[in-house]
Amino acid sequence: MNKFTALLIFSMFTSIAWAQPAGLELNFQRVRSGDRFVSDGNTTGTPYYHDQYHPGSIYLNDVLAASGILLKYNAHRDIFFAVTDQNTSDEDAQIVTKTQGMKILVNNEEFITLPSVDNRYEMQYYQVVTRGEKVTLLKKNYKLFVEGSRATTSLTRDVPSTYSDRSDFYLLSPSGDFTEVPSSTRKVLALFPEDKKALGGAIKKYSLNLKKEIDLIRFIGYYNRLK
Repeated sequence: MNKFTALLIFSMFTSIAWAQPAGLELNFQRVRSGDRFVSDGNTTGTPYYHDQYHPGSIYLNDVLAASGILLKYNAHRDIFFAVTDQNTSDEDAQIVTKTQGMKILVNNEEFITLPSVDNRYEMQYYQVVTRGEKVTLLKKNYKLFVEGSRATTSLTRDVPSTYSDRSDFYLLSPSGDFTEVPSSTRKVLALFPEDKKALGGAIKKYSLNLKKEIDLIRFIGYYNRLK
């Protein structure tokens, strides 16, 4: 059997279409020049969460729509590049069109689409950090870009352009409620009024710092295990 679950078809516009189950609409777009990273040799970091392409699968409403493709996430633009050959350049890649109910599995990580907290009409990718029956912890990955500058005198130096990692965390309930994790422990505990005492005790007992991702994961895991 061919390794591809979906059949790749190139149209006259070089867009990608996948043979998929009826009712599923998985579409791709051309890569624009601004979506690609072209290093000038003086830039620190990259816009990519995944610097390399990795095998991945795409689901729509929990139904497999495509597999056997190679994917790379541009966290600065919040887009996934898709190719079928590791040697394909980013210029010739395609962009996965975001749609509601989409799930992407790549490099042993899961990303889902949800509306932006600032604009419910704009879909964004959120990484699933940990799932639970009570609440799921999500992570919104960013790449902050700061443009560099040239030295203005002999006493100053060039400052390179920089991409740096940023992230926010969110809680997703089974009913679909979507809440950003506050920056303070007191405000986090306020989200769980019925279990505030038990959760506060766990933070103290295990010396959890909820500003650290690993401790936040432990905290949410503890909450999901509470009876």
